[in-house]
Amino acid sequence: MLTLMLLAATPFSPPVEQALEHCSRAACSSTEDVRVCKCLKPSLEAVDLMVVDGPGERRVLWATNGLSGDVTDFAVQRVDLDGDGAKELLVTSLMSEAENMSIRTWDVTVVDGADELAVHAVAHDVGLDVLKGTSLLLTEWAFSPAKDGQEATVTFVGREFTYDHGALKASKAPVLRRRYTPEFEKQRTQALAQGPLKTLPARTFLAHPSTQKGVDELPSAFKPATLKALTREEPEFELHAESDDGQLVTLSTDGEEGPLLRVGDARTRRLYPLRYWPHEPEALLLGRKALLAVEGGRATGLVFLQ
Repeated sequence: MLTLMLLAATPFSPPVEQALEHCSRAACSSTEDVRVCKCLKPSLEAVDLMVVDGPGERRVLWATNGLSGDVTDFAVQRVDLDGDGAKELLVTSLMSEAENMSIRTWDVTVVDGADELAVHAVAHDVGLDVLKGTSLLLTEWAFSPAKDGQEATVTFVGREFTYDHGALKASKAPVLRRRYTPEFEKQRTQALAQGPLKTLPARTFLAHPSTQKGVDELPSAFKPATLKALTREEPEFELHAESDDGQLVTLSTDGEEGPLLRVGDARTRRLYPLRYWPHEPEALLLGRKALLAVEGGRATGLVFLQ
């Protein structure tokens, strides 16, 4: 069971397993006026869900992934992230754990405090320090294969975001990158062994002197394009683009219908989080001019909005 204690946030009760209709297994965490539950699908045709009930008659739900098989491996905090006086819900739920390096993949969702809307992202190795003030540190592992005589590298990357009514905004903080070295491996292994939850102190890791500060570089090879259409197949979506030379390209958030989509902003030189799904992806993407990264003449899935 996971309990995250975040500064300036109202804690929920630890998740408790209980029987819920239409769930093969479920657990809930609550305060006086809000209940958040993780519901594992009752059949192969269904999907795993996170469900928020309250305040009042409000219900917000979204598809998640319960590959870990546990239903108590999520945490909820209530904190005003956008300064409007209404406290948002920050819900972090474990989706899976890879055997290699024990990398844990988390569903990170912010449910708005005033409206029935939410923003979703995926992060790796979410820890106790995901939230600092109103800034969210979303981290991921980046793997670069050996190329042109250079050895393969593994890097821990952190980007700070703030919440703004159904969307995440890049903060002015630099992108942080720390290479995975034997020293880092030892530090991380010790942190993993300190408790059964395997939550990791990401901010501490990235405060190391070897951490480099920078931006997300634009692709060296790209095609200018216009983003034409978006097809929702929740919990995924497909993005349809047309390059300036007339080529039609389909990108998808799960990589099944075309290259795996990753969106960035060319002006701020910042990638959005993994599997980023704002409340209105159409408003963010449709009609926008973009740079489609290419390799060998084919789109890689990386899209920088202009």
